[in-house]
Amino acid sequence: MHSPSQHLSAVIRSFCGATLDAVTARNCRNLIISGSWIGLIEGGIITYLPVFLARLGASPTMMSLLTAGQFLVGMISYIPGGAYAERHMNQVRLANITSIIARSSYLLIALLPLAFDKTVLPPMAVTIWTLAAIPTAVFVPSFFTVVQQAVPVQIRAQFLGVRWAIMTLISAISIPLFGLLLDHTPFILGYQIVFGFSFLGSVLHMVHFGQIQVPPFVADSREAYGKRSWLEGARVFLRSFTESPLFVRYSLATLAFRLALYIPYALFSVYWVRGLHASDTIIGLRGGVGYTFLALGYILWGRWSHRWGDRIVLLFSGLAFGFYPLVTVMIPSMEWLPAVAALWGFAGSGIDIGLFAMMMALSPEDKRPRFVAATYMLSSFTSFVGPLLGAALAESLGVRSCLLVGGGLQLLGALFFLWLPGREEILGQSPDKPAGRAAI
Repeated sequence: MHSPSQHLSAVIRSFCGATLDAVTARNCRNLIISGSWIGLIEGGIITYLPVFLARLGASPTMMSLLTAGQFLVGMISYIPGGAYAERHMNQVRLANITSIIARSSYLLIALLPLAFDKTVLPPMAVTIWTLAAIPTAVFVPSFFTVVQQAVPVQIRAQFLGVRWAIMTLISAISIPLFGLLLDHTPFILGYQIVFGFSFLGSVLHMVHFGQIQVPPFVADSREAYGKRSWLEGARVFLRSFTESPLFVRYSLATLAFRLALYIPYALFSVYWVRGLHASDTIIGLRGGVGYTFLALGYILWGRWSHRWGDRIVLLFSGLAFGFYPLVTVMIPSMEWLPAVAALWGFAGSGIDIGLFAMMMALSPEDKRPRFVAATYMLSSFTSFVGPLLGAALAESLGVRSCLLVGGGLQLLGALFFLWLPGREEILGQSPDKPAGRAAI
């Protein structure tokens, strides 16, 4: 009789096509279990906080601040957050501490109705949500440093595909279950329960993530930080990016697509409701289909990344995703939305896999927190600016035309992926010292 942990290890080996030593297998198990609790968070407060604020009567400006506020703080925080993360040898502990600080916002938001009137809940919730981006700017570089140390580069893309697939499936299951709970409980109490479950998920994530065993992280800049002022240390931190031309190429080659990706981002739901007159049932079905294909895509694109390389995966998935806004405006009725969502999920998972795997491959091992921080700062910038450009286009051209423009720009942006480093160039840099051609 095999234990559940042995069954999980067997699943990891079958998908990743590799035999793992005991420590690596245990690390992979804990990463998958901890990731499954993130699926509960995605299906809980991430999905339903905007709905909660809307039901409280939050203004459109307040709703926009819910998203834009975190991205704006992230633009400011990720570089100093990455520099702070590099000072710590125990990255598992640092990731856990900053994770629980950031996700304590879930519990705080759940408790707000007990002490404050409904009229002040939206601005208070948005403020707490925005400030959570500060510890998150330390958590993200630290978390990815742990992943780099815990999972061998030879199986990383496939493993992350499996982890993200499981996380996505749990999100897809929890979203309708939480929705059912909300339909059968008093208005504010139901949301408090959902947000409380999300905080519980963050605690359970911390428990399993804390069991990961990796060597102490040694940054090449720790000694420099100790001898220089903070400003001089920051200059050293930023100067290192010019020493990695392949990472600079990666950042520049993905910038156009990242920006184009977010131009129509906030307009799809508007088009579904006002252009296609979609019902809540159809929108819910669209979400279920999209998440199912997202999970399937994580597994398949992870395998194809191992076989073809990340540049090919990004090019194919980026071009496919560019057709999503175009196909959306071409469908004649709301009944086609679930079918179009399959394209969204399948192509989007390839973009996730390709961007992440190439970022990890191009980040020097002893400087990974700063390179992850730089990537997420860039992502925060495009996530903040893109929707603003989309809103301006929608005001002048209309929502349908903006989706067409956004899709066209995504197709053009995907062509910049041809400029990305190829497998031979990445292996030549070899920050992870991979064992062979299939490592990237």
